[in-house]
Amino acid sequence: MPIQVLRVIRDMSDRGGLRSRRCTYYCPEAEAPASSWWKPNTDILESEQQVKIRVELAGVARENVNIELKGGRLIISGVRAERRPEERIYYHQLELQYGHFLRVIALPESVVHNEITATLEDGVLQVVISKDERAVEIPISSIEPDE
Repeated sequence: MPIQVLRVIRDMSDRGGLRSRRCTYYCPEAEAPASSWWKPNTDILESEQQVKIRVELAGVARENVNIELKGGRLIISGVRAERRPEERIYYHQLELQYGHFLRVIALPESVVHNEITATLEDGVLQVVISKDERAVEIPISSIEPDE
């Protein structure tokens, strides 16, 4: 491919002309990079004792990850910030996705109230849900009457 054609493609990506790719791209005229929701790669494994969910989040800081259990769904969301250089550059290839991400995983009712732990290590978020079917004990607090 001639160098001139490569330059035109790079210029288009610098100006945001590749919007149909659904990824973050560099746009020198904009205040912030344009971004869209993306789905990180996810593994779901099950054993007799637990369900493990592993989410690939390389480059995502722990404080930028949110995990919620709502309506029988495990919702993993957050943002991977793009580190933009100060000088004008030309991209030759853009495959890493930046911006907000979201994964929603439906859970069976039998594990919704079980013990859940989460760790983020080496760019992989691991959520472990116990399959122990113990009843959830709800403490009752006593209310002292006002005198």
